[in-house]
Parts: sequence; C-alpha cells; structure tokens
Amino acid sequence: MGLPVKVAAGALLVLAANLHAQDIGSDWPEGSSMHTLHMESKRLDSAHAALSDAHAGLLARLERMGGGAPVLAGEVALHHERWVAYRKADCELSGTLTGAGGAWPAVHGLTCERTQVENRARAVDTVRRCLEGLPPDHARFEQLECLEGLVDGFDHGY
Repeated sequence: MGLPVKVAAGALLVLAANLHAQDIGSDWPEGSSMHTLHMESKRLDSAHAALSDAHAGLLARLERMGGGAPVLAGEVALHHERWVAYRKADCELSGTLTGAGGAWPAVHGLTCERTQVENRARAVDTVRRCLEGLPPDHARFEQLECLEGLVDGFDHGY
C-alpha cells in the first residue's frame, strides 16, 4: 500500500475516532457517510456494552464454579482482551480494503466490528448458559466443551 493510501486510511481512522467522541451525527444528511459513521459508532458502543456485560457474567460464573475454573477465568479474560484488539484491527483493515471513497471505509470497518462484537456477545452468553446448565458433579471436560464456543473454528485435533 502506497504512502498516500496509508495517510488517507489513517485520516479516516482519526475521523472515526473523533466522531466517536462527539455527538455530531445530526449535523450530516441522513444516508451520508458521516451520518452513517456516527450511527454505526453509537451501535458499536451499545454492542460493546452488551459484550462487556456478557463477558463479566461468564467470568463471574467461572469464578463461582471452583476447581480449576478460576484459572480458566484468567485465560478467558486474556483471550477476550486479545480478541477485542484483533477484531478491531481486522475490521479496520477490512474497511480500508473496500476501496471506497470518503468516510465509507471507516463506516464499513465500524459495521464489521459491530457485527463481530454482537456475534461475540451472543457466543459468550451461550457459553455462560452452557456452564450454568452443568450438574454440580460435572466432569471437567464438560466445562471445557462449553468454553469451546469462545474459540473460532475450534478443532478437537482429530
């Protein structure tokens, strides 16, 4: 990617960050890239809040389970932190690769991130419910099977 493209992509990301910090969406015509960017930013905030709540519920459930589950909670917390960073970077690149003009690459990046975060919140909640459904005398492998839902494309190795 040439320097002018990198500079333009960087400028769009700064613009998206500034929009994220301000409430200026109504200053732009509905359907414009800037209005859409503002609306996606608000939706992403809501999706992140839902993911944060779901993740906190999962960690609390793991902490209450005892045994090796609190150790797993630490691993799950680290995995979550890295997942959020990866998805953000992945979606920013995805938006840039659209080749769209104006603020549309940032819009596409935010839409990608929002969709991924919403899907992740549902997956985390599903894992928590799976753990809650285990009988008190469950085997450790059952915990691990529930947690597999956090790993994209989990493969048992066979």
